[in-house]
Order: sequence, then C-alpha cells, then structure tokens
Amino acid sequence: MPRDLSTTDFGYLDGGAWGAVRAGLVMLHGRGSVTATPPGRVSRTGSMPAYAEPLERAIFGALYGSMSPREVANQRRVRQALAEQREGLIGLGLLRPAWRRSLLPATLVLVLPMVVARLVAADLLGVGVGLLVVLAFVGMAGWFLPRRTLSGGRTLRDVRRRHPLPVGPDGVPAAHPDGLDPGLAVALYGSTGLLPAVRRFAQEGGLLDGGRWSRFDGDSPLNTMPADGATGLG
Repeated sequence: MPRDLSTTDFGYLDGGAWGAVRAGLVMLHGRGSVTATPPGRVSRTGSMPAYAEPLERAIFGALYGSMSPREVANQRRVRQALAEQREGLIGLGLLRPAWRRSLLPATLVLVLPMVVARLVAADLLGVGVGLLVVLAFVGMAGWFLPRRTLSGGRTLRDVRRRHPLPVGPDGVPAAHPDGLDPGLAVALYGSTGLLPAVRRFAQEGGLLDGGRWSRFDGDSPLNTMPADGATGLG
C-alpha cells in the first residue's frame, strides 16, 4: 500500500465520490454526529467529532438542516474535499486522471484507426494487418477506461482480504459483522456492506437510493467549531 489510506479513501476507490460520501456519513453516524431523518434525509445531531477525516469534516459542515445524502454530496465544500481526495489518490497512482480515461481511449478508437485506414487505402499496409492494428488499438483503449489503476485495484483487493465481510451459512452478509467497523464495511463493500452494518440508518436516511431531495440549494452558512482536538474546516 503506498501510504496509510483513510476509510473514505477506500470508499472512493470502490465507489467513487458517492462511495466516499456514504462511508463518511456512516462514520459520522457511528460517532453520534449524524442521524437519519425519515423519509430519506440525514441531519446533524452533535458536534464535530474529534479526529474526523477531512471528508467527514466537510460533510458535517455542509449538512445544513435536513438534507438527502446526494444533496450533501453536491455541496460546494464536499465537492472540494472530494476533488482534493481524488487528486491525492491520482498522485499515489491508485486512480487514473479523467483526461486519461477519455482522451486516450478516444484517440486510440477514433483517430489512430483513421490513420490506419489511410495507410491501407494507400497500399502501405495490408487489410489484414490493418484490421489487427485497429483491434489492438481498441483493446488498448479498454485498458485506460477503468477508474482504478492496476495498483488501485490491487490495493482494494488486499484490504478486503484483511477485512472480509462476514457471511452466514446461507451466504447472506451477517446482520452484525463483528470486528468490522461499519464505515469500513461500507467503504469496502458498498451497498452489500451498508445494510448489514447500519440497516436502519441506511434505509431511513436514503443512503441506498440517494434520499429525498429538499428545497435547500446551496452550501451551509454555518461555521461550526469542531470538538476539542479536531481542526476547523477552513
């Protein structure tokens, strides 16, 4: 592993920005700082927890009133924290930059085959060889499409092996996975780990489908001071 990754880092590796936000909400819920507000919303219940991850602090600060989880994820300070988190994972070689996932595949699939076609038309390249070259370009394009790099996928598999999701005799995830932190269970296993870990919070708080959108459309004006030992949002 390149360095000690946070729980929400694993959530980002597994499920992108939404996976990271869900993990952050579950962690805040476990710390007694966020609760479900049926139907399909969440709200703050306490102060900023000490030693919270940067994304947790951003989520807590942006959670104004009662909001859907997707609405929280769309707040400015949360998007900024997610962007910084993504850049950090890209810098560690665990995620691919967006341009590499779009520009390079487009070049390999659209531009280079046109060059090959011109070479074939000019009898500088055989039809069979040209077809093989185009197929090779298409295969190379698929290599760059996944969000995670090979190192990112290997890192996620390694931590899953060290923190397996317990299952019952029927193959269904255990209702109360002993020894596996709920936030980590959600970060590593997404919805599969969400229900066993925090079933009621997930169902009532809208963590499964994004929740029920409210009329609030902005960022929290609050500048809540964190608990002792935690840093501010800045």
